[in-house]
Amino acid sequence: MNIRIKIVLIFFLANIFTSCDPVHNMEFINKSNSEVKVKINLVSKNENYDLMQNAFGDSIVLNIKKDSIKHIGFGIGVWDEKEIIELTKSMKSIEIETKDIKIIYKSKNAMNEILNNNVKGIVFKKNIEIEIK
Repeated sequence: MNIRIKIVLIFFLANIFTSCDPVHNMEFINKSNSEVKVKINLVSKNENYDLMQNAFGDSIVLNIKKDSIKHIGFGIGVWDEKEIIELTKSMKSIEIETKDIKIIYKSKNAMNEILNNNVKGIVFKKNIEIEIK
């Protein structure tokens, strides 16, 4: 193989593996047969910039139409247990309401559990995907 091709190939592969910091999100996927309301109530001394960017007052409200997805972006990075714990420190509760039921995750443990159990990603754990049925 020509030396130039080898150099280009090495440079290309190095860029792929060093510059692929993924954007991590929290996604709510409505798979129910009606509109869904998701409300994230925030603590008054919230220090999470990404949550505050999406908040109106002391909460984030997402109205999700049937077969739709809403997401909250959290910049570059991946989800790990420590980051999820830090995220839930800024939350009072997570409410998910369909036309038939309303589920409220009140405790930090309950919120950590639903978020940790829904982290998705093959190489990078970049999304929290909560399916609502």
